[in-house]
Amino acid sequence: MKNFKLLNILDSLVILGLTLMLVLAFEDQLSDHDLPCALCVMLRMGLYAMSYGLILNLTHARKQTNYLLVILASTIEIIISIEFVARHIVPGSGSYGDTVLHLHMYTWSLIASTIVLIYATIAGLINGTTIQVAAKNNWVKYIIGFMLLTLCANIISTAMECGPYSCPSDPSNYWLISKIHTYITHP
Repeated sequence: MKNFKLLNILDSLVILGLTLMLVLAFEDQLSDHDLPCALCVMLRMGLYAMSYGLILNLTHARKQTNYLLVILASTIEIIISIEFVARHIVPGSGSYGDTVLHLHMYTWSLIASTIVLIYATIAGLINGTTIQVAAKNNWVKYIIGFMLLTLCANIISTAMECGPYSCPSDPSNYWLISKIHTYITHP
């Protein structure tokens, strides 16, 4: 029972940490007009995917398969992050976006994904094969609600940026805003 309560707290903290990373990326996008590229959008969705298994643990039942979803999402996120880091690792090749504590967001994504992968592996082993029904706590609802709010904001932002097309690799403006501007100026 102690492990169950501890894993509830740790799962919630991991979701909160991933959500704060997403809020920081979204804040950078809005304040600096630093639009996310296609890989950046994929990295953001990967962070949400990692949260999904943990949310299932907190809202339905704690199972090893939920941690397996987190491990799978973390592994995919690590692969995408490594690809992104490899593109910009050569000196003089440039980089994408601003730095946070001297590291780019794709590097932070690699670090966070690796930590979450290790956590989910250990937590899945601690949990064992027993299925424990999730306890309903208000603070868990607030954390999940906050994460879902950021997900909605990112979906709207991505739809505005990319429209019905694939996201550009080096975006310069929001697709929807440019279409509205064109429609207003040239009816």
